[in-house]
Amino acid sequence: MATQAAPPTGTTSAGGPALQSVVDRLRDATRSLVGGRRVILAGVPVAAATPTVTLLRALGAERCFVLGPAVGTGTLPDPDDADWLSLDIEAPDTIAVFRRFERAMVHPSAEVVEALDRFDPGHDALVLGAPYDASTSVAGRPAFGARRPAWVAVEDKTTNDALFDRAGVTRPPSVVVPAGDVDALRAAHARLDAGAGTVWAGDASDGFNGGGVLVRWVVDDGTAAAARAAMAERCERVRVAPFLEGVPCSIHGMVTGDGIAVFRPVEMVTLRTTDPPAFRYGGAATFFDPPAADREAMREAARLVGAVLRDEVGFAGSYGIDGVLTAEGFLPTELNPRMGGGLGAVARALPDLPLLPLHWLAAAERSLPVTAAEIEDALVAAADGRRAGGGWTMVSARLDETTEHPVVVRDGRCLPAGTATPDGRVEAGPGPEGGFVRFDAAPDRTPIGPSIAPRVCAVLAWADVELDLGLGPLHPATPAAR
Repeated sequence: MATQAAPPTGTTSAGGPALQSVVDRLRDATRSLVGGRRVILAGVPVAAATPTVTLLRALGAERCFVLGPAVGTGTLPDPDDADWLSLDIEAPDTIAVFRRFERAMVHPSAEVVEALDRFDPGHDALVLGAPYDASTSVAGRPAFGARRPAWVAVEDKTTNDALFDRAGVTRPPSVVVPAGDVDALRAAHARLDAGAGTVWAGDASDGFNGGGVLVRWVVDDGTAAAARAAMAERCERVRVAPFLEGVPCSIHGMVTGDGIAVFRPVEMVTLRTTDPPAFRYGGAATFFDPPAADREAMREAARLVGAVLRDEVGFAGSYGIDGVLTAEGFLPTELNPRMGGGLGAVARALPDLPLLPLHWLAAAERSLPVTAAEIEDALVAAADGRRAGGGWTMVSARLDETTEHPVVVRDGRCLPAGTATPDGRVEAGPGPEGGFVRFDAAPDRTPIGPSIAPRVCAVLAWADVELDLGLGPLHPATPAAR
């Protein structure tokens, strides 16, 4: 049985009444935005939109319409609350799904136009896109709080190191070379390989990328050739950096009209294969605790980067920095000027907090009824006090319906819970790549402090066999000795 740790030293705290006041004021702000209005939610799988639909309806939205790339895994919205349409996009990876959905919003099919016009004949519904979407409109309807092109442009892995330098944030060495220059790539690898290979990341010339889709671990001629082939198809430049051993982490912030809120670290569950060596993004969770000094260094890095984003491109809303907690401390590897999945794990500590509406309001530069300091205090204290998250991944196996499986983890092995109290639940179901599997760890039964990645690997190994997912062996990152 896990024990609940006290919040790390150096964090702020928000007492019950003060925290509830922040939540109530933000819910009132959301109510002012959506009350009595029809709302179109676009860009996320239909099932993934269900919690947002429930929240918006509770805060006074007249009705919602969900326009998703796929049906997705989980419970669909209540028909009393929402209509929905899935584009049933099938694609080899998450970024390809994004691209196809964005094209569908610029050049919508007759089915999409007719469905939206039935729901919103006056074209006066509030349109809310996914916070990672690069589209500023949905089938001709302007999206509220959409990412500006200048903000999207910052999400280029080959320019992020220069931004870290301008912010005064220590980062690993790197070289940016043309994607098609075999000799330059070979030389960069030889120069930067510290013994465990290098990591190659593609640029954003074909549009922003995330989820590790254009990130490759290069250790020999074979993995180098595969990486070159992948990069040449989608990008013009490649960032080459040394492989960093340690726990992958992210740190998130939010730029508002009166300041910058910075939150607690999040473990990015980046798993590994060995044949060939490769990465698989596997979720996010807040159970892991970096040493106090590293935690504060991460938070300071996020504050410095947020200030550069605000000052250079007028950024507003949520953003995150991904990196690795190494033996030398936290080293950033990329910047995501958008809301990432890790911030969702932080906000699960405050289920009544309207996180997505808060992001949309901040990005639209609307006046907020709370200060950045109040948002920071509330979320840091809550997320330190109640941990959340788990692991998830797309799978190529085709799953046609959602199933749920309570599980326990004992001595590194995952088993069906049976009559025992579950350590979490596995949910598996449809996804654009074929299927999707998610492990939601029970907060009061998950160890606090160590990395959750070994537990996620055990659960995914069980799900792979029981549900015939085709994942193969996955391994956790090795925490660096400090």
